Amino acid sequence: MQCPSCGHDNIPGEDLCADCGMDLAGIDVKAWGVAPDDPLLRRKITGLPLKPALALGEDATVADAVAAMAEKREGCVFVTDEDGRLVGVVTERDVALRVAARGLAPGSVKLERVMTPDPFAVLAGDSLAFVLHRMGVDGYRHVPVVDEGRRLSGFLSIRTVLGVLAEL
Repeated sequence: MQCPSCGHDNIPGEDLCADCGMDLAGIDVKAWGVAPDDPLLRRKITGLPLKPALALGEDATVADAVAAMAEKREGCVFVTDEDGRLVGVVTERDVALRVAARGLAPGSVKLERVMTPDPFAVLAGDSLAFVLHRMGVDGYRHVPVVDEGRRLSGFLSIRTVLGVLAEL
């Protein structure tokens, strides 16, 4: 079975592509109105309108993150190490549940303490279908796009993805 994302020729019945790891379960069956040869399965993230990633270092405070999110009207801040590699993400929900609900002072709590470490990220060569799958299954609203060294290139929001789908 050929992987619709990378084109690798897999053994029939494989659940995951041996080359890129894409979920192949049921790919040979028409489901939810998407045929195996649908262009959506082949469309790559490359060329999609990425939003600039709002990123802060691990030593920034929650107050810094909230101020940055409010200024940029974003729902999350990506956390990077000193080399610019993605190491975490802090969302509005994290601030509400991990800081405010516990009565912590946002000005004294570092992001590394409340971030979700090692967040899911995609490469520009990954398929749009793969991103949609992960957004739907895992409930992500923001997916960072990184290079091979996990340096941020930008991010895809669910709004951006839905806008792209509306144009197909």
